[in-house]
Amino acid sequence: MAEKNLHSEAANLQERLEVLPVNEREKLEKSWDSLKAMIPEGEPPEGINISKVEFKNSEERRAKVDEMQKFLLKAFEGEEMVDEMQMDIGMQHEIVDYYEARDAEGKMVSLLSSQMVESKNKLGESELSMVVWYVANDPDYKGKSVTKQLGAAALEGFLQKAKDQLKPAKAILGEAELGDEDEAKREKAFNRYADMKRLYGKDKKGKLFEVLYEAPPEDESTKGAPAHFMAKMVDGNNTLSKGDYMELVKGIHAQYTRPEYSTPEYAAFEYGGKPEDYSLEKVEGGRQRYIGVVENIQTKIEKKLKPAQGDLVFLSEREFRKEL
Repeated sequence: MAEKNLHSEAANLQERLEVLPVNEREKLEKSWDSLKAMIPEGEPPEGINISKVEFKNSEERRAKVDEMQKFLLKAFEGEEMVDEMQMDIGMQHEIVDYYEARDAEGKMVSLLSSQMVESKNKLGESELSMVVWYVANDPDYKGKSVTKQLGAAALEGFLQKAKDQLKPAKAILGEAELGDEDEAKREKAFNRYADMKRLYGKDKKGKLFEVLYEAPPEDESTKGAPAHFMAKMVDGNNTLSKGDYMELVKGIHAQYTRPEYSTPEYAAFEYGGKPEDYSLEKVEGGRQRYIGVVENIQTKIEKKLKPAQGDLVFLSEREFRKEL
């Protein structure tokens, strides 16, 4: 039955492609082939099962959220990566994808969170990228190729969504937070995953500088959270125009301001009280103020780009040191 469905999906995709202009169809297929070539080969370790987190109803979804929350808190030693209601909303509205690895006894041993983001190219055409929010592992399974195969599953999901939406695959993205003892570990994890690298510009004197990136605040602050912008372009290009960079930044930032998270229920969860204490007008007003904060961060990032001459370039930390 599964094989029959795959044939049916392939035939349906071909029919949708055939009505497109030849140049547009070729562009799509080229990007999909490039993304497919990036997917690691191989099988999970013996006894490990990897799959996308699925649910049949709200009760099952909330049970999944509870299990994943407990796993994340243990994996990140008490640090909350995402609150339970935000995770529940993301799953309910199919905004965020989760991929899990389980051992032979059904115990969760690894979890990856990813999300699709859209950006526009210089022609105004929509392109699709995947941002990897985090990967959490059971310490007993680190270094056993579980993460590699979990990442492969996420890339397969990215490829399928690009085909479903008939959009070219643009990039794999990530935010590597700065300012704590795990900063280097996060960057190295992105380096290993699809060879993602930092982004640099050159000033008039030819001096390299890292391009500014800030994630929107997730508290009452109006200041962005500095992070390394990590990326790998699907077409293999090692450079990126300033305009394309800002489009990718806006694509990531747009996920922080999604209307699905602005509800009376979420406001009550976040700030206390009851949902009826928060009118839709009040909640939307808060969202619009937050959008203003995010737009100010984007303006700051764009200003810091001005000294860059020509295109920006992706470099690993080692490559950057060689350039100095």
